[in-house]
Amino acid sequence: MSRNRRRPASTKITISEMASSWHARVHTSESQSAVTDATWEPLPPVVGQIDSSVRPGQTFTVRLPANLIPQFQTVSGRYFLVRCSSSVGIGRGGDWSVLLRRPLFVCGRQAVDQNDRWQFYLPVDSNGKDGHPDSSAVTSQCAADAGSAWLAKRSSGDLLNLYGPFGNGFTLQPELQNLLLLVDIEDDPAWFWKLLPLCEQALDKSGRVTVLIRARSEESVAGLVPFLPVQVEVQTTLTESQWLKQIGSAAGWADQVCAGVPPESYSQLLAVFRNARFRVDKNFAQILVNADLLCGVGACLICTVPTSRGGSTRACVHGPVFDLTDLAE
Repeated sequence: MSRNRRRPASTKITISEMASSWHARVHTSESQSAVTDATWEPLPPVVGQIDSSVRPGQTFTVRLPANLIPQFQTVSGRYFLVRCSSSVGIGRGGDWSVLLRRPLFVCGRQAVDQNDRWQFYLPVDSNGKDGHPDSSAVTSQCAADAGSAWLAKRSSGDLLNLYGPFGNGFTLQPELQNLLLLVDIEDDPAWFWKLLPLCEQALDKSGRVTVLIRARSEESVAGLVPFLPVQVEVQTTLTESQWLKQIGSAAGWADQVCAGVPPESYSQLLAVFRNARFRVDKNFAQILVNADLLCGVGACLICTVPTSRGGSTRACVHGPVFDLTDLAE
């Protein structure tokens, strides 16, 4: 015997219903100002609407109902899991063409009217160059990952099934005055976009922000500078020796360092800090790791990263932001 299941008459109704359905899960206004990782649990999947163009290697905007997700101390380092299928909500039915969700890192959040506009970064294949992919890079990525290929074909007005936010983001010191951001776009252009929200947060604390970028060329950095607040100081290095020298020089005056760098440089980075400061305290240097984030709850164990004590930890629940001393010695 077959049963007919009635589906929502329109997508807008689905969005509204999901917003009201989970309204009771939102914390009170008192706790919304600063939600900690220990108190926040990701909501069940929600439907968001794309509000900009979508291109690999760039950010795009998704509208979610206002107040559905409480305000966090920082969004940098947090991520959502997106279902890469045209069907969302109840309408997904038996469509399992792309089984695994893909992580989308948050690059910004802004309240506009009755919606929250979330910015996400859509990664590009490693063949892309410094955040500005060519057509061959996009084609290579699409062939390699069906989920990314599906996302790259979305346009403004399309809907996304999102689950999150997940992860422990960066935590800035309360009395922060000088923040140093280390961004190795030669390793991965995504580092720039993932750490970008920290600039505004530090400036809101009346702090100073310096971004040290390692790149292949000055031209690649020039294309990123317009996305930074005008108050941010930008320094560029093109060689490893210059990179380490400038880090050592900046480590003496920095109150805190947040970095997006490859894992093979963790130990070297810690050694540079120790030479410049003699001692590296907890929370001085935080690292955003690049791990495979699939389930968001630590069940699949594919996101494990080695620790400085010889063990391992799950990046999806205990990270993806870690203290440098927990990863290197």
